[in-house]
Amino acid sequence: MTRSSPDCIVVTLVEIQGGPAKWERVERHFGEVAWSFRTPSAKERRTARRAFESDPADSRFLWVDIPVIGSPWRAVREASWAVADVCRATRVTLYDRILWREESDRTMQPGWQTHSTRALARATRPPHSPSWSQPVWWLRRVLYNSAVRTGLFDDRLRVNASRSAAVVDLVREMTTPSDVDLRPLDGRGRPSAVLHGENALNRALSVVLGLLFTAGFLLALARHATPVGVAVCWSAALLSTGVAGWTGIKLPLARTRPRSALGVLAMAAPVLFFTVGIPGVTTGATTATVAGTAGVFYYSVGLVLLGRRWKWQLLLAGVLPLIATLAVATLPLTSRFLHDIYADELSLTPAETSVSSIWRLGAAMKLLWPSLGALLAIAAGWGIVRYFHFIRPRSIPAATMATFAVVVALVTTASAALHSPKAAADALKQAAVHGTDPPPYFGITPEWTCVTPTVPTAQLTEKGGALTPAKPYVSFGVADGQVVLWNTATARPLRIPADQVRLTPRPDSAHTCRRT
Repeated sequence: MTRSSPDCIVVTLVEIQGGPAKWERVERHFGEVAWSFRTPSAKERRTARRAFESDPADSRFLWVDIPVIGSPWRAVREASWAVADVCRATRVTLYDRILWREESDRTMQPGWQTHSTRALARATRPPHSPSWSQPVWWLRRVLYNSAVRTGLFDDRLRVNASRSAAVVDLVREMTTPSDVDLRPLDGRGRPSAVLHGENALNRALSVVLGLLFTAGFLLALARHATPVGVAVCWSAALLSTGVAGWTGIKLPLARTRPRSALGVLAMAAPVLFFTVGIPGVTTGATTATVAGTAGVFYYSVGLVLLGRRWKWQLLLAGVLPLIATLAVATLPLTSRFLHDIYADELSLTPAETSVSSIWRLGAAMKLLWPSLGALLAIAAGWGIVRYFHFIRPRSIPAATMATFAVVVALVTTASAALHSPKAAADALKQAAVHGTDPPPYFGITPEWTCVTPTVPTAQLTEKGGALTPAKPYVSFGVADGQVVLWNTATARPLRIPADQVRLTPRPDSAHTCRRT
């Protein structure tokens, strides 16, 4: 897998100590890692030696262009870490004395498309045309302008530059025939438009949209919070919106500050309507919906940023865990694991809790997906903190903390998943005691049933207690020729041969069964 191209260049004044042999070793290493470098001028060398008290026979200074992948913010720290890595790789003492990020943002130019003007004469009203023909010429002009805007007369040339007479003359010299003109492809050619730097605009929009989404998330949380929580959420949401507005004004998004503020408010309105709603129209998004959206956004951003550094990291962190989860979920032991625990909690046999393959797969995913989610969350977090240079590459403490977080997350999620069968069994026992509907569990659907003996009561072959025909029972169905019921008196299953009883649904919410 190839490494991603750098996002910025940090120009660094590096001091190499140790004499000519070590100088040459470091320069060879710079060539191996494709770092360009140059020797400072004589004046720069004298100033640097005087400033850093260096020995000319032992130290040498070089200007080095260090490529940095990730956010330009804190990029100098990443460059400093890179110099430390060179120091360890070459076993030579190096110091990064002066660092600054090289600005290389390009201005987004207006786009223009050349088009033929040969049909313009047929849409231009002659000076001496009769007055009654004015609507006809107006319609011709409208049709011509519509055809130009839709690209029916487009030529093969496209121009990215501010429009001027010289640009138009250049285009006409390069085309045959020369009866061409330019039509705008975007709004940047308007006199009131602001020409932004490409990277600056992308960063500002990311900050503005991220802060507005955070404000919407906080407003959704405030709907179900305590009064103190409402005050905190609204204050944080207003602060996020204010910072987003200041970012849009500082860029700026438009020529004037009021227009920039209006642009930010226009972006904030959909977020506000989505989260808070419109009185009488929509009630707004629920907290679960907003939290799910935030989770998807977090995973997507984190994994994409992780993949910007090394492509194989995205494959390793995003695709392989999903494939491994599906593969493990299809194993026979895994697919029956939760059902077996559920059966053990209720003293049932595997045959009595047998379900279809799709339900076994669903139970296995229930067991494994929290661990998958935890792994992806940590991988996404790693991608975000590495992109913004909060941890250094190949950091042993950071790797140790990440490993510890993975272990804790796996243990916590596995414990929660393993608690699921016990919680479902306890809920069924409570439903059997109180006469409420018993909860299903991944294909196991117990139901209230009236049991009528078809043989004299004294001849019933009961296992696990005595049958009371007037009382409804929670039934697990028929397995191995026996009806499996839940006996609340003994808190254990009651098994009766299926050929000795007849099963009928319990009347709605009835606590007794009619004798037939």
